Amino acid sequence: MKNQVLTQKRIVFISVVILLTTIVQGICYGQGRAKIYWTETDKIRRANLDGSNVEDILTVLKWPRDIALDLHNRKMYWVNKFNFDTSKIYRSNLDGSNIEVIFNREAQIAEQNKRLHSPGCIAIDTNADKIYWGNWIGPWGISRANNDGSNIEDIIIKPVDGAVFGPRVDAEKIQLDVKAGKMYFLDSLNDNIAHVNFDGSNYEELVLSIIDHVGLALDLHNRDMYWTHISLGQIRRTSLGGDNKETLLEELSYPSDIALDLHSRKMYWVERDTQNRKGKIRRANLDGSNVTDILTGLNYVAGIALDTEGVYDVSPDIDKLTTTWANVKSQ
Repeated sequence: MKNQVLTQKRIVFISVVILLTTIVQGICYGQGRAKIYWTETDKIRRANLDGSNVEDILTVLKWPRDIALDLHNRKMYWVNKFNFDTSKIYRSNLDGSNIEVIFNREAQIAEQNKRLHSPGCIAIDTNADKIYWGNWIGPWGISRANNDGSNIEDIIIKPVDGAVFGPRVDAEKIQLDVKAGKMYFLDSLNDNIAHVNFDGSNYEELVLSIIDHVGLALDLHNRDMYWTHISLGQIRRTSLGGDNKETLLEELSYPSDIALDLHSRKMYWVERDTQNRKGKIRRANLDGSNVTDILTGLNYVAGIALDTEGVYDVSPDIDKLTTTWANVKSQ
């Protein structure tokens, strides 16, 4: 009987060791693969989520702006916005290879296209293989196309009665809630954050009288929205319906783009020193605690995006393993 108990203990011990090894290997793999991507004045770069292992993946660019990742197809999209007539949308593999121009405003001008588009920000619907962008000069508005740039459509949006600029919007940042069929965006022409259905109907203001707001990110799991306020130096949060507004961080230096790592319950954002104009990327918990600089001395960071596939929240597993190990020792 005693030998049988000892054999059972050995089997449990070996199982725990195998489980530990598997999880540790998985965690190492996930942390090694997870990346933050960002645009600078003339390049696109990436690094590990803790700021280590910085790589230049594309260089000699002209003012890359907003950036978005299609993690399903392992593609990166970005907007180049050098002046009024040179807006382009590019895509490539995540390592910067296989670059394609999928939208070119200059080509529209050469073709004397009556409806010129001027992409300034970009969002991706991987389920439908669509891209969305906001047009940064008149006639403004939001457009979409297939993810290869074909079949461009203009989404007609009519703000509520009394909007300052009438039936127009200027979407400076777009985030998608695909499951609910909603687009959230910063509407600088009408001075608010709003959402509409994917067909442009049911425009609704969520945060009124917000000036100099640049970053916007959605936590679809908890139904929250995060945004930055440049002039007040704040990061704020509210529900997706616009209720329960709270200020998470204050006294920041020109906070702009923001992205969420929901696996690890972290937010990442861009700041800029107004004196030397150098930028940095910072990180904190979603409640604003534990602020950390992860990248500094950067040149005009305009957009950031996260690849968090393969990241594991290890705390529950560690608790389970600790409990299992305690049970083994007690037998």
